[in-house]
Amino acid sequence: MRWPDGCKDANDVLVHLGEGDLSKCLTQAKRIDPPGGIITGISDLPPLPDRRVLRVGMKPYDFGLAFEVGTMSVGTGTPGAGKSTFVTFAAYHVAVNEQIRIGIMGFETHPYRIRDQLARLYARKPWDDMSSAERADFNAFADAHFRIVQRTFDEDAQHHLGWLKATIYTLAVRDECKLIIVDPWNELEHLPQPGESMTAYINFALQQIRQWAEQYDTHICLIAHPRKMLTDGKPRCPTGYDIADSAAFYNKPALGFSVHKGENEEGEQYVEINTWKVRETQLYGFSPGVIRLKFHPHAMSYTRFEADAKFSRAKEDA
Repeated sequence: MRWPDGCKDANDVLVHLGEGDLSKCLTQAKRIDPPGGIITGISDLPPLPDRRVLRVGMKPYDFGLAFEVGTMSVGTGTPGAGKSTFVTFAAYHVAVNEQIRIGIMGFETHPYRIRDQLARLYARKPWDDMSSAERADFNAFADAHFRIVQRTFDEDAQHHLGWLKATIYTLAVRDECKLIIVDPWNELEHLPQPGESMTAYINFALQQIRQWAEQYDTHICLIAHPRKMLTDGKPRCPTGYDIADSAAFYNKPALGFSVHKGENEEGEQYVEINTWKVRETQLYGFSPGVIRLKFHPHAMSYTRFEADAKFSRAKEDA
C-alpha cells in the first residue's frame, strides 16, 4: 500500500484528504504475495517463453523421446543394455536437428570413446580411420555442438550435489547447453545430512535438479542404474520404480525411459526403448510405449527391428 505524501496510514489520508482519496488508495493497492512466488489470474499471467521440446527429428524416436527445456528426464536400463550408447546416439541427432549444444557428463565412458562414437555418427567411420582433414571437419562440428565434462580427483575434490549444480550452471549459462546428460547418477557422491534417509535425500536432490533445469533454461537427463532385480531367468525391463532408494525417480521426471536388450521367440536380439513416463502427452505428441530397434555398432546407429523369421515366413508363403 502506498500512501500520499505526508500521510503514514489510512487514518491520515481520511483526516487530511477525505474519503475519496482513501477509497482511491485502497482500489489502487497492489496485492503482496508471499516471497518466492506470485499469484495472478489467468488474464494477467506474466509473459513466459514458449515451451521448447527438443526432438531427435527421426521416426520412430520422436514417438518415444522428447526433451522439454526447463524439465528433467530419467533413463535407466539393465547392465550392458547400451544405455550410454543409445543416449549418445540420441544426443547427436538432437544436436543436429535442433542446432543446439549438448553437455555430456559421461562418468563411466572414456572421453575418447565418446569422441569415437560421435565421429562414427558424423562421418560413418571411427576416429582412427579419419584423415587429418576429416578430423578437422569433425572437430569443428563437435566443438560447436558438444561439451564433455571430465572429473579431476584432486585431494579436496568432491563430486557431490553442490559440484553437480556448479557444473550444470556452467554448462547451461557459460556454454549455452540446452541438453545436459548426467551419466550415471550413481557415480556422484551422495551425502545425506545426519539423520536424513537416502529416500528423503534423493527426493530433495531430484527436486533441486528439476529446479535447476527451469532456472537455467535447459533440460537435464539423468541416467541411473537400477537396483538388482529378481527375475525368473530373463531380466525384465526396469522402470523408474526399479532405481534404488526412491520412487521419486519415477515421479519427478517429465519423461522416463529404459534401454533394454530383448530376445524374440526365434532367438533374435533387439534393443528395446521403453518409454514408461510421459507427463505431457499432448505437448510431446506420444504416450508411454515401446520401440524395438536393431543396433549397428560400426556406424553407431539404430534401425527399426524386423525379425528375420518374418521374412522367412513370407518367402515360404510365396
